[in-house]
Amino acid sequence: MIKKIILVILLLLSISSCSESIDVVNDSSLITHDWNGFTLDIPSTWDVMDLNNTWSIVLPNPRDWIIELVVSSKEEKNWFINNLIVLSKDLEETTTSYDFITRNNPRNYKWYEYYYEDTVKDFEFSDGEKSKLYIFLAKYNKDNDKLKFIQTARVCNEKKSFFLTIGLSLDINDTAKYEDIFKSFKCN
Repeated sequence: MIKKIILVILLLLSISSCSESIDVVNDSSLITHDWNGFTLDIPSTWDVMDLNNTWSIVLPNPRDWIIELVVSSKEEKNWFINNLIVLSKDLEETTTSYDFITRNNPRNYKWYEYYYEDTVKDFEFSDGEKSKLYIFLAKYNKDNDKLKFIQTARVCNEKKSFFLTIGLSLDINDTAKYEDIFKSFKCN
């Protein structure tokens, strides 16, 4: 399961195009978007991908997970564009966001060619729901570049999980503005 999630994330993150450099996360430019079961504030300069278009051909669905949202910034750094992906899954038993991310954290080293855990910290969404936040460097295989990831999870109504990941270029050291995107996640 985690291997397929990682594969989808890395496929998304390897997709990039040339564009001018833009400051992509500015608090005043965040726009609330309403999706199936959740809302999330996305920078106005980021592109929401149409999953019913050509992207659905490129992106394999990870087993037991649904790709809910794919967003791409326009900020290019070293031929890489930051990306956000949200996956969902119905759960068979009730749980909390904190317990879910603790059990499903990215630390399964056998799935990576390279993995370095930078930060693990308690995380709280803007509505008070507690979770954990993982910041790590990873390389899926020898053909992929090493990237920085920030990742958390949210459980809605105790039965539906959402796995949130942002892939960043290695030269981004301050992840606070990206964490603010995650904080805005709310269950519908």
